[in-house]
Amino acid sequence: MGTPLVRGFDMRLATPDCLPGATHYRADVALHEDIAEALPYLNAELEGADYNHAARVLLWNGGGKRYAFRPRGIAIAPVRDREEADPLARAIIRTVNEIWARRDAIRPRFEGRRPPPTALEIYRLLPRTNCRECGFLSCMAFATAVRSDPSKSALCPHAAITIEGAT
Repeated sequence: MGTPLVRGFDMRLATPDCLPGATHYRADVALHEDIAEALPYLNAELEGADYNHAARVLLWNGGGKRYAFRPRGIAIAPVRDREEADPLARAIIRTVNEIWARRDAIRPRFEGRRPPPTALEIYRLLPRTNCRECGFLSCMAFATAVRSDPSKSALCPHAAITIEGAT
C-alpha cells in the first residue's frame, strides 16, 4: 500500500459548543499530517459527501456519525466516550489512507453537492394559478411545502415537477 498519508493523530473529546451540558461529545482528531490534497478524492469516494473546496472542508455522514474533514483534523460526532471515539477515529483514518492509496484510479471531485432549490425556484416551475387543488392556499405555499418535503410535489395535478435534494 505504500506509505500512508496519515501516520499519527491526537484526539480529545469536547462537548458541542451549542449544547452546554450535553450527554454526548465530539471527537476532535488532530492529524499529524495535512490531508488537504486528499479532500477532493474523499469527496469523490464517500457517498453523500459535501465538499467546499474554497473553505477546504468536507462534510460526510456515515454509520450514524457526522464527520467534518479539514486539512489538519477530523471531527466526529456524536460520540459517547473515548472508548467509542478511538475505533471510529482509527477507522476513518484507515479510510482516508485507503482512498489516498488509490488516488491514481480516482477522478477527484472539487465541487460540492448542489444546494436544494429555493421555494421561489420551485414556484417558477408551477402553473401559478393558485387553484388550490393541491390542498394549499397558493402556489407559493405549495412551493414552500415542497421545499421542506419533496414528496409533496406529486400533489399538484397541473405540474410534473421532481425536486431533488430538497430537504
